[in-house]
Amino acid sequence: MRKTYTYSLLILGMFSMLVASDAQRLPTNVKPSHYALAFTPDLKAATFTGDETIDVTLAQASNSITMNSIEIKINEVAITVGNDTQNAHISYDEAKEQVTFTTEKPIPAGPAKIGIRFVGKLNDELRGFYLSKSKTRNYATTQFESVDARRAFPCFDEPAFKATFDIKLTIDKGDNAFSNGKVISDVPGPGADKHTVTFSQTAKMSSYLVAMVVGDLTCQSGSVDGIPLRVCATPDKEPLVGFALEATEHVVHFYNQYYGIKYPYGKLDEIGIPDFSAGAMENTAAIIYRETDLLIDPKTGTTNQKKNVAGVVAHEIAHQWFGDLVTMKWWDDIWLNEGFATWMSSKPLEAWNPEWHANLDEVQDTQGALNLDSLASTRPIHQSADTREEIDALFDGIAYEKTAAVLRMEERYVGQDAFRKGVNNYLEHHKYANTEAKDFWTEIAAASGKPIDKIMPTFVNQAGAPLLTVKETCSGGKTALQIKQQRLFVDPALLQKGTAEVWQIPVCIKSGNAAQQCRVMTQKEQTLTFDGCSQNTYANAGGVGYYRTAYDDAAVKSFAQNAESALTPGERISFVGDQWALVNNGSQNAATFLNMLQGFKTENSRAVMETVLGPLGYLRNRVITEQEKPKFQAWERSLLKPTIDRLGMKPRTGEDSDTDVLRNDVLAELGEAGDQQVLDYMKTVAEGYMQDTTSVPAGQAPIALTLTAEHGDAALYDKYLEKRKTAKTPSEFYRYQGNLATFRDPELIKRTLEFSLTPEVRSQDLPAMIFGELGNPAGREIALKFIEDHFDEIHQKTIAQLGGGFGGLISAFCDPQKRDAVREFLQSKHLEGGERSMKLGTERANACINFKQAQSERISEWLKSQPAQ
Repeated sequence: MRKTYTYSLLILGMFSMLVASDAQRLPTNVKPSHYALAFTPDLKAATFTGDETIDVTLAQASNSITMNSIEIKINEVAITVGNDTQNAHISYDEAKEQVTFTTEKPIPAGPAKIGIRFVGKLNDELRGFYLSKSKTRNYATTQFESVDARRAFPCFDEPAFKATFDIKLTIDKGDNAFSNGKVISDVPGPGADKHTVTFSQTAKMSSYLVAMVVGDLTCQSGSVDGIPLRVCATPDKEPLVGFALEATEHVVHFYNQYYGIKYPYGKLDEIGIPDFSAGAMENTAAIIYRETDLLIDPKTGTTNQKKNVAGVVAHEIAHQWFGDLVTMKWWDDIWLNEGFATWMSSKPLEAWNPEWHANLDEVQDTQGALNLDSLASTRPIHQSADTREEIDALFDGIAYEKTAAVLRMEERYVGQDAFRKGVNNYLEHHKYANTEAKDFWTEIAAASGKPIDKIMPTFVNQAGAPLLTVKETCSGGKTALQIKQQRLFVDPALLQKGTAEVWQIPVCIKSGNAAQQCRVMTQKEQTLTFDGCSQNTYANAGGVGYYRTAYDDAAVKSFAQNAESALTPGERISFVGDQWALVNNGSQNAATFLNMLQGFKTENSRAVMETVLGPLGYLRNRVITEQEKPKFQAWERSLLKPTIDRLGMKPRTGEDSDTDVLRNDVLAELGEAGDQQVLDYMKTVAEGYMQDTTSVPAGQAPIALTLTAEHGDAALYDKYLEKRKTAKTPSEFYRYQGNLATFRDPELIKRTLEFSLTPEVRSQDLPAMIFGELGNPAGREIALKFIEDHFDEIHQKTIAQLGGGFGGLISAFCDPQKRDAVREFLQSKHLEGGERSMKLGTERANACINFKQAQSERISEWLKSQPAQ
């Protein structure tokens, strides 16, 4: 599953847990092998009826069978062994989300059949079997991960209970149906207004991967390597599926070449749905997407949108091997699904479109994971989880980005060929089965002959990340790096205090033009010796290592002055990221950091420049006082204007897409820094876009709409509302709707907040609007009061996405009194499952408060020393 992290950065860490539950593991004495499922959804009444038969095997005789079921009314249960059928008594345990069927006579050990008839509701909660709505009609669709198949049919809803599925859907005449199998029969009836669609039997898979979609969706078809492909959407959006289809063809072909097992499911459908809580869901052979992560207009789509769609497609298709073919035994190893799909997804993009530089996006992702892991309330990759709340909390940046970063580090250490061999052995040895952590690292260790089985547990089983303090000496043609490792903390007090963790770290160095060399650090303090001698050895070759590095002042100065010639783009990203992290925990002077950024005035790499721009926005919006802001903005303009002088404001014929994104990134930051020339230009772009979406550079339209809104009035606001209604594509719609939260006028901020709770705003979009206002410097206080006044309604509408995860309300503020007040408010709500989210939010607020205390005076003095611009 691809989580949707498109909301304000304030929401990071907020995806937490759903409503309270004491859900527990099922007994293991009964195991399913096959389900026969028949559903009749009524899209107008928002209900469905179901009929299922489950083939099971009992390990020993029993009078009862316990399964998962919630929000389903079971009308009849019959259990058959041979020719003997007996009806069962039904008893529910709603707290455990379980149902038990009890028989008068014991059910003997061995095979049995469970026949169940039931009815359910197509809910509006974006989970289970639920209702999705377009402007003109209803659709039925599913989202079962992690524990919501039980909302659609009684089942053994745990990943280790794999089985095959036969699925049949009786639907309205004129509608189409999609599921995991191919359509093998489509016959009229029952009745003149229905038809019944039967799908081929699935491969052996977990219940959370079952998919069903019903409605008048239409598709474009293709094929690759003999695999039929379809990308589908509501009829009005079917013209927007072409890019995703092209991406799918490239991705499937790449994976067929990379993996030892070719795509194993016979067909692949990808379906865009109007209402979807996540970014996408990797249901076996029937992937369901949020529309913005699948559909794109080739004329107006930006490079970033294309990368996003291709990346989500690559992530979900990677799951067809990692997660679907081979599945973790239990949710505590969800990283075996999500981290692997994240790690794998950039490979086909890099092969298909090298100018996107997906490898540098990976290094950027590593920086984000390290930032999360620097919090004391982070968690280990492998985390115990039993309840619904605990399971859903595992779908976070640790499972996705940290795991992927650790895998990239291990791949670099053992070599791509050896790592690939280990991956393919893992898939081959465990296909259609379930695994746990040691199954993977045992395979990589065996394939590579290197101690991955010793290294990986130190990154998987303990929380946090290492900070390496590096001191270099050179003698006798050898470079000696004296390295001290300690746990990385953003909190200066915790960093100084130190903790006991020790990682086994594959440290790979880059020295001059020599090939990288790797050694494994296994102790708290250790000297690693490398061949050759050169000044300023960089201890994270390529920026791929999952650790931060700290050097002495002379080395930092040398790296900064010679960054473009001495360091690769990936290394420059990690260098800037490491230095900024050291500023945040008080180890580095912010003034020194700002002086260092002067060395990046001529930076040509889009990904490196984005890493430079991040701290500028943080300082301007969170640290710099209103009195200091004009001078800081003037300095920003002097730093960034050379890039625009070099590239120009408008795209140039023949330039690659990454250069275009670089230009747009810098223009956006210059606009925020108050560059009047840029603001005037962007206002013209916004006006042109509102007249004709194809008349302006595609990548500049979203920037122009944002910058223009920030300076806009009520008349422009009303125009955005009107354009939102008439938008022809999801991208256009969300450009207008999303920017409602960027207007700075207090009355318009209130209008946006009130509008967010109307039926016009989908529940999937509510978090982005609410927390978008929290990210708006002019809207923060207004948004907080609105959230407090309407909290129960907001909580109910966002429960499928946020659960108790409202810790971002705390981290929105950089003031101790406000931090404490917001935390007390959330505590008064007794949010089940919200404790970790509040801890993360409190830590982020503390990090900002500590930053101000440690660095504000230094920044003020530095600003005074800057020449007038």
